[in-house]
Amino acid sequence: MDRKEHQRLQFGPFEFDVVAGELYRQGERVRLQEQPRQVLSALLERPGEIVTRDELRERLWKTDTFVDFEHGLNTAIKKVRRALGDSAEAPAFVETLARRGYRFIAPINRTQNAPLAPVAAERNVPAAATPSSTARPWIFWTMTLLLATVSAGGTWLANRSAEDDVTPESEARAKPFHLAIMPLRMLVGSGAPDSSYLGVGVADAITARLAGTRRIGLRPTAAVLQYKDTQPDPAVVAQALGVQYLLLGTIQEAADTYRVSVQLVGADGIELWHRTYDEPRAELLELQDRIAEHVASALKVNLSPPERARLHVRYTQNPAAYDLYLRGRALLVNFTEANMRDAIGFFEQALALDQSYALARAALATSAAWFSVRYAHDTETLAWGQRADLEARRALEQDPSLADAHLAIASAAGTLYGGFNWKIVLERTSKALALDPSLDLAHVARMRVFYHLGSFDEAREEARLARALNPSRNDEIDRLDIALLLFAGQYAQAVQQATGLLQRQTEVPALRQYLGLARYYAGDTAGAREMLASLRRGGKPDVRGQAMLASIEAATGLKDQARTCIAGIVNAPDLDHHVAYSVGATFAQLGETDESLAWLQRAADPRHTDHQ
Repeated sequence: MDRKEHQRLQFGPFEFDVVAGELYRQGERVRLQEQPRQVLSALLERPGEIVTRDELRERLWKTDTFVDFEHGLNTAIKKVRRALGDSAEAPAFVETLARRGYRFIAPINRTQNAPLAPVAAERNVPAAATPSSTARPWIFWTMTLLLATVSAGGTWLANRSAEDDVTPESEARAKPFHLAIMPLRMLVGSGAPDSSYLGVGVADAITARLAGTRRIGLRPTAAVLQYKDTQPDPAVVAQALGVQYLLLGTIQEAADTYRVSVQLVGADGIELWHRTYDEPRAELLELQDRIAEHVASALKVNLSPPERARLHVRYTQNPAAYDLYLRGRALLVNFTEANMRDAIGFFEQALALDQSYALARAALATSAAWFSVRYAHDTETLAWGQRADLEARRALEQDPSLADAHLAIASAAGTLYGGFNWKIVLERTSKALALDPSLDLAHVARMRVFYHLGSFDEAREEARLARALNPSRNDEIDRLDIALLLFAGQYAQAVQQATGLLQRQTEVPALRQYLGLARYYAGDTAGAREMLASLRRGGKPDVRGQAMLASIEAATGLKDQARTCIAGIVNAPDLDHHVAYSVGATFAQLGETDESLAWLQRAADPRHTDHQ
């Protein structure tokens, strides 16, 4: 067909050639890749109607194609919006209908047999950087990641869409302004000495309520925890957190009531709104909802009826259970092993009082998942991962919109219990971020996926997104940063960064393992051996550290020491793939080829993938 006979659709400053599938803006061609072009075509075929996500999946991907559908579709929508200069928050062309699909909302004029404007040079719409290959020195220990990639995630990685250059939650994350709910200060003389948890717990509850609206960019409670019980300069805090508004407040506890005062201030420290509430102690549960609604109103956020209803969902009518939940949440946002155990105890007590308390169950699942990933030893990871998964699914049976529960399932899927199913991790974290874009830990979970799959640029991007939400230190990001430096061959920087982190008394054992390797590759063999030999876990020599030590000793000619070290670990139960690889590397250095191949094959077996 001649180009002049093509049907054109005109909307705003754009023209779309239906047959050629080409988009023009004022005569200039706008470049669109194949999947965004297909999405735009599908929407324009049915203007004003909902095109479901399932319909788009059928159009873009065959039903038997194994891809990360959520990631790919959200990326395509993002690119369509970018080409049209559109906004997810105030759309002029493409409207999102949460969990349903999309709708083209602009008026369309159809013309036939009208000549198209001459084709000009393609208008290059800026695109996100394409992940580039990361330099990896050919050193024996890097095979750990490559083996894990081939065995646990290589198939998935090979089938990912080549067009995916942004994360799926980026649409939901883009907000017109950002807000941080600061921990409420307990005024002097406020009740019992352990009442300080209220300030953190109430702030966290308000944050969770407002995050459900998806109209305000929020900082997670963990990001503001450092300001607990302080009176910092609002302008300084706003700049540090990258927000335009802060909600500050105080709580004064009396015999039967709470006096809660809150004020909304701008980044310049000027007060925009304030209110004081005098409430019976039993009404604290309802108060957080009213504060959240009043803050949204003060920010001139027009809530839809469903969003307003979400602010007032009642998860429990038991004040004692709610109090225990607040105690647990106040601990959960500070991720130490002791705090995790105490938080789990409080959530268990809350559920003992109210078995239907879905919010407490989701928090329990989150705690168990984090404990499995970060603190559980050996086979304990299986029990903790299973518990996280089961509790999260029970919570979602009661309320499918609990973002924490989706994140808990994602975290469990990325453990030994979940078979290190990276596809599930990405799918569930996408759902979690769509429901609550302030979940920095969802980005951390995604960073871990891309690290294990060898997509280092994407791993760094997830770290950047997590830090944008929560600039405070995160042990998981820190240890993966060190690993990425090692893979990049930046050994001196890895030594410097790991040493600095350990001076802050971090609890992550992997940092000491990485520091030992970094010292070795930086030329400090003695320092490497000393570090790895000193590692303990559960009161015993750290098996992974011992295996790394053996491989270094074999590589440096200390063969008798290497054999002695290996003899103490080869029969240990539940050796992960890091240990298996180091043992294989040790036998290779010792010249025992058959033993080396057997252990390397074991390292490549996904059933032996580690829990870190």
